[in-house]
Amino acid sequence: MVAFSDMGPHADSTTGDVYTTATGGTVNAIQMDSGKKFVEIGLLKNTSGLNEALTKDSTKGISFFTQTFTLVLGDVTIENKAFVESVMNQPVAVIIKTRTGKYFAAGLNGLFELASAEGGTGVAETDLIGYTLTFSGLSTGTMKLVDPSIVAGLIA
Repeated sequence: MVAFSDMGPHADSTTGDVYTTATGGTVNAIQMDSGKKFVEIGLLKNTSGLNEALTKDSTKGISFFTQTFTLVLGDVTIENKAFVESVMNQPVAVIIKTRTGKYFAAGLNGLFELASAEGGTGVAETDLIGYTLTFSGLSTGTMKLVDPSIVAGLIA
């Protein structure tokens, strides 16, 4: 995850996007500001995912996808609290690796923000001690597939 403000227009983009795509639509470059990188987040197994849903209104001639990323941070720690506070009031971009080894991105248009956060110490033994964060944003297209060869160079 990275703050969208840490990205800039890619030199090869004709539309001012922070990324470029290869034929077929796979993201093959993402422009980061000097010294900025995506932060890798340690996740609890089977607790995060990126989803999208189409909204279409033919009477208005519009269609868009609402993309949602859910993330669970295990435990209430100083680091997790600081992370939640750092993403509360700014757009972010995320790259997620799926179980199949593919990478997908959301928020490369600057419209992806923290929509809800719930956290605590829990009551019952099976309750989560930590935070559940939900990020949401709009896109005119489906989530972007990312070329795996560029990912290592984007992560701190």
